[in-house]
Amino acid sequence: MGQTEDSLLDTAIIRTLQLDGRESILDLARALGVSRHVIAERLRMLTERDGLRVVAALDPGVAGHHVLTHSMVSVDGPVAPTAEEVARLPNAVFVSIASGERPLVFESRHSSSRELLETLESVRAIPGVREIRVTTYVDVLRGFFVAQSRNEISLDELDRELITALQSDGRASYRALAEVVHRSPSAVRSRVQRLITAGVIRIAAIKSGGLSSNRFATGLGIALAGRSDPVRKFILESESIEFAARSHGAYDFVATAVGPSSTEVLAAIEALRGLDEVATVETWTHFNLVKEDYTRAIGRV
Repeated sequence: MGQTEDSLLDTAIIRTLQLDGRESILDLARALGVSRHVIAERLRMLTERDGLRVVAALDPGVAGHHVLTHSMVSVDGPVAPTAEEVARLPNAVFVSIASGERPLVFESRHSSSRELLETLESVRAIPGVREIRVTTYVDVLRGFFVAQSRNEISLDELDRELITALQSDGRASYRALAEVVHRSPSAVRSRVQRLITAGVIRIAAIKSGGLSSNRFATGLGIALAGRSDPVRKFILESESIEFAARSHGAYDFVATAVGPSSTEVLAAIEALRGLDEVATVETWTHFNLVKEDYTRAIGRV
């Protein structure tokens, strides 16, 4: 299998695991038309070389996080030291070094607007920070931590233990999970399926650390010139848009377009710009993911 074929297969594996992180190697092989050995080898490469992780993300509402924001920061001097400082903040779940005049991008979650203000005050106190542009998410349309639906259920200690274990390894076998929580594999399977079905957790693949040659990611800040429905429809149907949120503040939508090459990402951006309802699309390229961690929320359940 050539390098281009490997890249396309890796992209297909990641996209499949973003839909269902617990998809078996056999099912992946059948769906993608290759052998189990090839899937196992590509998964090993993606994990060891590219930092692919499959983990459980807790629904923000379950964790008491009702204010979700996207911030872009102007920085004097090198960006990396400031990004590392922001990454240490407990409310920051995503931190990236990007292109553009605001090269530090971070997402944060908060229990209230007051907690958001406290986080922004902490960021402004970091040496080198000149300006912060904040956009608040109103409705997350696509994303790693977004379930298809949410049902209210009560969580007990067993649920918490399973969530914690799955946040470390979302593909852990039911037998391995059973050993952690001292229950039978069948009881663990039932609990995990209950948590997933209720939308309490979503188990999916995320990339960590530096971006690889087969994952070109560009942030999008979309301003509307008309109704939002056609833009929402485009976002939900596009195979290139990995994350998107309806928002207010600097942008009407914030999204991330991802593909194995800049050509694929550019095609999605151009199609988006072609919509009559879109006024402008501001873009920034993600160069390095400093932090992508949605696991801290379990302590607040």
